[in-house]
Amino acid sequence: MKNNILTFVSVAAIFMLIISQVVWVKQLMERDKQRFKMELEETLQNIVTFSLSKELSKKGSANKQDFELIPLDASKLPPGAIIKGSFDTKEYSSDKNLGNFLVGVFAEDLLLENQISLEPIDSLFQREFPHYAEIAAYTMSIQKNDSLLSKLFIDEKDSMILDASNKSVNVSIPLGETGTFRYTAQVVFKPTIYIQRLRSVSALSAIAVILISILLLNQLVQLKRKSVEIDIHKTVVRGIVHDLKSPLAYVFTMLDSFEDNETYEPNKKKYNIAKIRVKHLSKKIEVLLSTLRNEKNKLHIQPETFNVTQNCLDILKELKVVYRAKNISHVMQTDNDVLIRVDPIYFEACLRNLLDNAIKYAKNDVLLNISINFKNNQMTLSIADNGKGILANEQKKIFNEFYRSHKDSSLNSHGIGLFFSQRIVQAHSGKILLESVFGKGSTFTIVLPQ
Repeated sequence: MKNNILTFVSVAAIFMLIISQVVWVKQLMERDKQRFKMELEETLQNIVTFSLSKELSKKGSANKQDFELIPLDASKLPPGAIIKGSFDTKEYSSDKNLGNFLVGVFAEDLLLENQISLEPIDSLFQREFPHYAEIAAYTMSIQKNDSLLSKLFIDEKDSMILDASNKSVNVSIPLGETGTFRYTAQVVFKPTIYIQRLRSVSALSAIAVILISILLLNQLVQLKRKSVEIDIHKTVVRGIVHDLKSPLAYVFTMLDSFEDNETYEPNKKKYNIAKIRVKHLSKKIEVLLSTLRNEKNKLHIQPETFNVTQNCLDILKELKVVYRAKNISHVMQTDNDVLIRVDPIYFEACLRNLLDNAIKYAKNDVLLNISINFKNNQMTLSIADNGKGILANEQKKIFNEFYRSHKDSSLNSHGIGLFFSQRIVQAHSGKILLESVFGKGSTFTIVLPQ
């Protein structure tokens, strides 16, 4: 189920990435199209104004008229004829241009006489517009209100392109000052123009999408492979733990038989202690199997009063028998018995694992420094050893499931103990810390709120 969700999320992320890149490129193309339109409008506006001025200059040269500007005496004008208002040029809008105004006024006569030709405008357009080579087709016209005075097509084929296109750029420029006449242009650019102009951006975007998709897919494959490996490990561990139940039951039965047949009291007491330990171990196996069968993989904590100090001493006593070939000594730094509320089975397993590791990875002369403090509703337990220590680059991995240090490959280790110990501490809302200097030893510290 988790793998399917992970696959779906990864595919959805790649799909969203592709969509976002396509939308981004489209937005760039739209902005580029708007820049084209503004540049086209500006070019045509200048060309039309220039052409009108040229036509007016020709007409003025052919029909020269002398006239004189005679100022009127304002006192002789009737009151209604006097213009009142501000003549401050700062109040004029930016598009107020006297030359353009005069051209517009005098161009009205030329337009009424239909003396404005589109060919000169087209000739200037072909020469002055910087992107003319990227145009597929265009048409120009002069209109009077809704009626057409003149129109220019490039050729018949281009007119068909214009009629079939709904992506043309339309420009409309008013002529004269009455709003009667209007110059219009319809331009269709070549389909690839925007892609060509954005070729590098589009290429980089496509490469980025491909690389990110490859990385995501690679991560997905790695995660799925890791998930399969973990499932295999869990299956193996479940099988091993389950197979331990039968031998322990047999050992318990044999110890019970030996105890019944033993007449020497000290030996009888030893058999009884061994039975208690085997029964305790069987209970731990049942708890571990229950945890492994739990799909959510959560530990079910049942807190009870737990004597940390006494349990540490009991575990050390047993480990000294297990590692009797080593010279083991310890220093216990605590004033009295420290009682806390934890799950006794799980927490005892955590302590046993930490103490067992401290002895297992130490030299033949083992010195353990155990410090237990309880203050401010918080228990702090530190176990320091004089062992080999842990390399700095391995300290972050040491709590990973199934992780084994390369330098300890010869030892009987499966990479489960510290991972399980950390989970136990976290299940009690605590944390486990590590300080280590390679070659000098390590200190594991458990901090538990109470």
